[in-house]
Amino acid sequence: MTISLLDDLRDGIEVHLAPLTVDQYQQMIRDGILPDGETIELIQGALLYKDRRDQTGGIMTHGPRHLRALNKLMALLSQWVTSRKVFLQVQGPVVVSETSEPEPDCCLVRGTPDDFTNDVPQAADVVAVFEVAYSSLQSDRRTKQRLYASAGISIYVIVNLQDNRIEVLSNPSTVDGKYLSSPEYGPLETVTIELAEHGQLLLSGESLL
Repeated sequence: MTISLLDDLRDGIEVHLAPLTVDQYQQMIRDGILPDGETIELIQGALLYKDRRDQTGGIMTHGPRHLRALNKLMALLSQWVTSRKVFLQVQGPVVVSETSEPEPDCCLVRGTPDDFTNDVPQAADVVAVFEVAYSSLQSDRRTKQRLYASAGISIYVIVNLQDNRIEVLSNPSTVDGKYLSSPEYGPLETVTIELAEHGQLLLSGESLL
């Protein structure tokens, strides 16, 4: 049986990793070392494949239920941003720290796409982030919550396809890396999210779940 580095980490063997920075990661994309548009995220200095599976399938599989929920969420948010001073970014990067550049399924970004001709949006530019989760649920609840809350992103929404719930996380604690409010809503409920000066966003559990 072949022993891997992950086996060493699991067994408590000390391993010294050299984390990538966002600058190094972006340079790798510019140099063609990483193909632009690859389903890879930089998470706390490590390159990870984004998990878009449903219950089965390989890590690169875009599950049909995940895709359906994402498409419906995109359609809803596309209508909502009309005439507002925000735009919808789909599966694009957001810099949340020196070593993390996740790619949330959707996010609402202040301004217009032309404001980011030469730069990736930063956490301070983001009004809200959205993740559609089945296989990635545990990671979205823990790792992504820690990243988004630590960066001070006000609203984080998880469309939880495992339990048929919409989880709305708000009131981030940048010190603890978690959201202090996290109510959940079922498939027969309509969720009202307050987005400060941008008004209310309504999400239908019946439509998304």
